Amino acid sequence: MYCEAIMQPRLSAAPITAFQLETTVPAEDKSYVDSIREWIFSHTGLHFGEKKYFTLYRRLQTVCWRMGIPNLREMDRLLHAANSSHLAVQVVCAVSTNHTFFFRELEVLQQITTRILPQMDHAEELRIWSAAAASGEEAYTIGILLGETLGMTQALRQVSILGTDISHPMIDQAEHGVYDAGRMELIATDVAKRYFEPVGLGQWRVIPALKQLCTFRRMNLQSMPWPFKNPFHVIVCRNVLYYFDVPEQKRLVEEMYDWTMPGGWLITSVTETLSGQSTRWHKVDIGLFQK
Repeated sequence: MYCEAIMQPRLSAAPITAFQLETTVPAEDKSYVDSIREWIFSHTGLHFGEKKYFTLYRRLQTVCWRMGIPNLREMDRLLHAANSSHLAVQVVCAVSTNHTFFFRELEVLQQITTRILPQMDHAEELRIWSAAAASGEEAYTIGILLGETLGMTQALRQVSILGTDISHPMIDQAEHGVYDAGRMELIATDVAKRYFEPVGLGQWRVIPALKQLCTFRRMNLQSMPWPFKNPFHVIVCRNVLYYFDVPEQKRLVEEMYDWTMPGGWLITSVTETLSGQSTRWHKVDIGLFQK
């Protein structure tokens, strides 16, 4: 009878689906998620809307587990008490980490070599900023494309690539320059052999010349004024704008406009657009804008 009772479904009750189990934030945690979400926005400008709400919740849970914090209520208290800078860094890193890989949306980045570079005097320095560079794959991809086009010797004389990110661990990995083979799947074998060397356990390290071409620094895009000395010819800001709300997106791209040389360029993701926003940028192609 006991087993039979368990096997019989209660038809009057609505079933709890797997989707609900995996995407529902417990009611007792919602107020703390909202409070932490406001803290994140005020400190980084990163915006987590309703579609990203559960993702934020899971990432915050992971930080609690790693740091031995019993619950989100205590995390919220510690963050707002401002007595744990280590926790603040861990939260910022957790919510800003993105999956990335080499040669992502290559058709957009190739605009640098096929459209932008031919318009420049080859004696002129080419300064490129990869904003929100994560663990460095984008900056190194740009370096590879320019190395293939100009030759690495000429690229080292003419090009400087800056990669910035808000996350300390991401910048550390970018500077280390060692990657799993899975992130290199889109690189042709012969190209990979020219710019990477195997280090064992399925990992590869960028060659010294490519590492010399790229510099990495930690930077919060929301912290203005930005600490640059010279404007850039190209700013690459891909797969990051959708983390900010619309007013912050406009503020960022307008600031980038001011830090771009006359006639310079902004490259965004193919899925990000400035349409509907009143900015000074002129759209040239999908994901490509000019000053």
